[in-house]
Amino acid sequence: MADLWSIAQGIGAAAGMAALSFQGVAAWRRRHDPRDIDGLREVLDTAYRHLIPVASRPINGSPSLDLVEDSEAVTTVIDLPRYAGRLKDPVLASAVREAGLKYQLAFALGSNLNHPPAERDQDLIARQNDAAQEALNAVRRANSRLDEIERRIRP
Repeated sequence: MADLWSIAQGIGAAAGMAALSFQGVAAWRRRHDPRDIDGLREVLDTAYRHLIPVASRPINGSPSLDLVEDSEAVTTVIDLPRYAGRLKDPVLASAVREAGLKYQLAFALGSNLNHPPAERDQDLIARQNDAAQEALNAVRRANSRLDEIERRIRP
């Protein structure tokens, strides 16, 4: 009878250790996921909305004054590289950082285009358009990665 009791305790202990292992693996995987997926997606959507007009004006460029209509949203998007440092997922962090840096570059180049269209430097316009296109691509990559993460944690 004592042998059966020892076997039952051993099976129970093994099951408990297996359950704790599964919980540990799940917690380890979750630590790479952003805590506020919807908030990050909203900021990325704001960046996308700001960058579409910049990328669609390859001839005249977009002065930065056109981008600051909603200054709070611009400030949030400009903070993306700093926020990316807090993301544990390396693919998502890289895409968010690149989106933020390229957004900042497009915005900074736009500050040199705050002149009438006839006085704007075409090289700056081309560089701004390239930065906007690269930022849009980074936003798409970040959104794609967010979709993958969301499918994994919200089946």
